[in-house]
Amino acid sequence: MKETIPIVGKTYHYFDDGKIKVSRRAEVVITDVIPFENIDEETLIQWKEAVEECDWLYAPETDFFVKVDTFFDITFVRTKDDNWFSFGFLAGRLDIDGSLNEQLNKQQ
Repeated sequence: MKETIPIVGKTYHYFDDGKIKVSRRAEVVITDVIPFENIDEETLIQWKEAVEECDWLYAPETDFFVKVDTFFDITFVRTKDDNWFSFGFLAGRLDIDGSLNEQLNKQQ
């Protein structure tokens, strides 16, 4: 797994549904990075269900659960291509290195 782990307190871009478009871009602040072994049971169950339902997207293992500060509870986990994608309501991709936002800005 990549060593790139979001930093608590830092603001990152998030793309709703993983679509790299201005209309789908928002900023989120990381509030918590929870090691796999410390995650609560409810989140663990939701993650396992997401892995089963979208086995093409989510990695079967994750090292951390990344929580963000929004109006909704959004939790990011590792994807098969070693990126970060949330599960549940408002699932989307976290732009941890800024490359997605940079790509989008070049298109405009």
